[in-house]
Amino acid sequence: MRRRQLHGSGAWIDLSLVTEAAGPESPPGPRRSRSRTVPLSVYLASVLVAVIVGGVVAAGVTLGILHLQGRNLQHVDLAGGVTVSESSAAISVAQNAQPAVVSILTGKSNQPMGSGFLVSSDGYVVTNVGVVANAQQLTVVLPNGYARHDAQLVGYDCGTGVALVKINGVSGLPTLGLGDSSGLSLGQDLVVVGGPLTPEGSVSMAMVSALHRTMVVNAGLGDGQLSDLILLDAPIAAGNQGGPLLDLTGQVVGVTMDGTSDGRSVAFALAASDLTQVVQQIEQTGTVVVASLGAQTQEVSSADAALNGGVPGARIVSVSPGGPLAQAGLKPGDVITQIDDVRLDDAHPLVQVLRSQFSPDQRVTVTYWRAGTTGQVELTLTGEQPSCP
Repeated sequence: MRRRQLHGSGAWIDLSLVTEAAGPESPPGPRRSRSRTVPLSVYLASVLVAVIVGGVVAAGVTLGILHLQGRNLQHVDLAGGVTVSESSAAISVAQNAQPAVVSILTGKSNQPMGSGFLVSSDGYVVTNVGVVANAQQLTVVLPNGYARHDAQLVGYDCGTGVALVKINGVSGLPTLGLGDSSGLSLGQDLVVVGGPLTPEGSVSMAMVSALHRTMVVNAGLGDGQLSDLILLDAPIAAGNQGGPLLDLTGQVVGVTMDGTSDGRSVAFALAASDLTQVVQQIEQTGTVVVASLGAQTQEVSSADAALNGGVPGARIVSVSPGGPLAQAGLKPGDVITQIDDVRLDDAHPLVQVLRSQFSPDQRVTVTYWRAGTTGQVELTLTGEQPSCP
């Protein structure tokens, strides 16, 4: 394999040989001079280099190489004949996101407990509940100049794992918005960005290893069940957790988090699509009130149902006396499979469905499974403030 360096760019191009199928032998001819004929592969490589250099100069693009965790990154052909590596896209995403990503200190120590990202120019910061759990005080460090600001916890939701912090006395700050995580795919490469004080490095890459997972996780507030999680193949640096997880278009698809599950360390992210309405409610009211069935439930994944029998949905663990499910005659062991026309599955767990699509005092039809048979009941949802473990 031969490599050629683009003049002034620091980037190397691999010139791979092109092998042509051999044709029939030509009859011997008169002896020719020993002048060399340029091979087709060299000609094509030269044309490719000329096109790339011309495209780079015309577009004013500087290509960089990002070596993150030894990942073999693909190349993407863009309009104009410029070939840009996936690592270049990751560099751009990280550079654009970093001005809105902060470090969060929770005590007298200067060691960051985690990160967060600004979702409003006047200082609202999204992070996860593990970062702010049992905080003695809150200080947020901004990336430009490491300016420190006092902050306060506005509210949190242990059902989704999200928390909202407010920086005091700021304005005009850069922001990131929560995006749509529903289009993620297994094996997709994502960018993890942490705050400016992260000692291990504030930018890394992680691959999606699983989607729509439900786990009992200890992340600083005791064991609690979280659902619709994005599992990652690489650990999250301690100072980065709570920061944004971005796809290569720069969209925030998750909030990073780490913890232990069944005694093992796990790295994952809270799905952004599940958090938007919760964050808006916390910002507007300072608390979270969600529609409730009046019961403790446990998510049953498709894999669990296939392995153990039954159906996916939300298994009732206990019912509140006088609550909607108790009044409707449902009992522990029943599995809720649908509310109105919304079917519960791995991508639509009960916790997120109640928060995003229903409201207290709403009249609904609940479909449930009991010992191989299906039934339906009508009931009126109540409202509750979700508690932490």
